[in-house]
Amino acid sequence: MSDVVVTTVDWQAGKALRDIRQRVFIDEQQVPEDLEWDAQDEGATHFLLLRAGHPVGTGRLLKDGHIGRIAILPQHRGLGLGERLMRAIMAHAIDKGMHTLLLSAQTHAVPFYQRLGFEVCSDIYLDAGIEHQDMRWSDDTQKSDHLPHIEFVSPGRFTIHNPDEEPPAKPDYSDPDMIAITEQNAQEQLTELLDGCLQSVRIFAPEQALWLFNRKAILQACERLIARNPKARIQVLLQEVSNDFLSGHTLLSLARRFPSLCQVRKQHPDLPRQSYAQAMIDQQGFLMLPVARQREGFVRQTSRDQVKRWSDTFDERWNSSQTDPAIRSFLL
Repeated sequence: MSDVVVTTVDWQAGKALRDIRQRVFIDEQQVPEDLEWDAQDEGATHFLLLRAGHPVGTGRLLKDGHIGRIAILPQHRGLGLGERLMRAIMAHAIDKGMHTLLLSAQTHAVPFYQRLGFEVCSDIYLDAGIEHQDMRWSDDTQKSDHLPHIEFVSPGRFTIHNPDEEPPAKPDYSDPDMIAITEQNAQEQLTELLDGCLQSVRIFAPEQALWLFNRKAILQACERLIARNPKARIQVLLQEVSNDFLSGHTLLSLARRFPSLCQVRKQHPDLPRQSYAQAMIDQQGFLMLPVARQREGFVRQTSRDQVKRWSDTFDERWNSSQTDPAIRSFLL
């Protein structure tokens, strides 16, 4: 949604912040006023989510990494705005050098925060008469930091007896969580995914969709990720190293500038070629172009099951991939 903006707001001037918290916590959830307003508001960083210019959500970040007071007005729920708000707060925290984030989640919201990478770290307890659990996010636990990069050199051609992969199923565009994309809106949707990324990007077969992955806005979004998280990891897996991909301002040029953060490799030649291209962002963002050259597909802001399935396929290909001589020559 291009009409959604998250910005920081000074507490003293933030009447909209207090209005939203009044309506959600005090009026709707019956939290006592003396518990809602505390001394920590003065020193916190406050975030305001605007939709079409109207304030509809808020949250705060304490100096010790605690995130709290996440609230979205009732009529604007179910649109993914809570995730947009949380990702903006987390990105801000990472940019400020915070490596561990904490929050107290109402138990019904635990699955929501788990999708963002938070883990439960306490038993259930009551806060303002509502059941809560403490949750924790740490960049040390994110998948992209577990293993160092290993340079793989194939000893020669070999045969892999894998069954042919099923082609991607035709998308069900009646699913409200799925957004259809075309050449006209694909850049906006992918940029939005990348700007919400905390750490990990996997891209498969971008050489088949240079119309999307070669765009300046996409490269700039990757650069912003690297700027806000020096531990980010961008993996780009090609099926073929085309001359078009080797020339111009592409993801390969990003790998030349940031070799420890962005890696470009080629799929092993004995693996079957596929017609699709895709991008997987962290553990939930997913973009698929079922037939990349047709310039249409879909995107999901939150699709953990789908990302898990396709990430496993990507990782298998990556583990047997090669540094193509043309890529190696370009990076030198």
